[in-house]
Amino acid sequence: MRQGLRRLLEVDEGIEVVGEANTGEEALIQARATSPNIVLMDIRVPGMDGIEATQQLKEAHPDVEVIMLTSYAEEYMSEAIKAGASGYLLKSVSYEELSQAIRAVHSGESVIDRSLGRDLFRRFADLTQASGGTALSERELEVLRLLAAGKSSHEIAAELFIGETTLKRELRHIFNKLGVDNRLQAVAEACKRKLI
Repeated sequence: MRQGLRRLLEVDEGIEVVGEANTGEEALIQARATSPNIVLMDIRVPGMDGIEATQQLKEAHPDVEVIMLTSYAEEYMSEAIKAGASGYLLKSVSYEELSQAIRAVHSGESVIDRSLGRDLFRRFADLTQASGGTALSERELEVLRLLAAGKSSHEIAAELFIGETTLKRELRHIFNKLGVDNRLQAVAEACKRKLI
């Protein structure tokens, strides 16, 4: 699969493949040698698993973004987010979706496989009804719900009838209130606190 994925990425204008690895340890060595912007990481790799490799990679290279590309649905999503991943996609994702996800993460967004986003959205909606009060405004909770549904910044702004600049300000407020650094961490933290 890795070789096929590499061939597809190599013909995509704007994406340059700078290396590949078979193990978590090799991924760390390759990252050190090639300084990538984005790493596609599997969870189950020989030796050090992808979660541990992601955590070590983010500690050594905080600017490198990691997209988990896995066959495991939700089982490891929380761990991947805690380790610092900016994306979580299933291997069944189409090449077009993967290409869009790479570009979205490169521009500062976080991505969740759309099929998982719908399930998370339903679960978070149930938790919202069960939770009492929250320090987040109703608008901020709505932004979190849309993030959990896998919506992009452009889609969220359009759905809420606000500009993307306003949305960025809302996201900064949410991140500050939740004590997180990115969208996936915000959704995970909101779920943990039973806010959405």
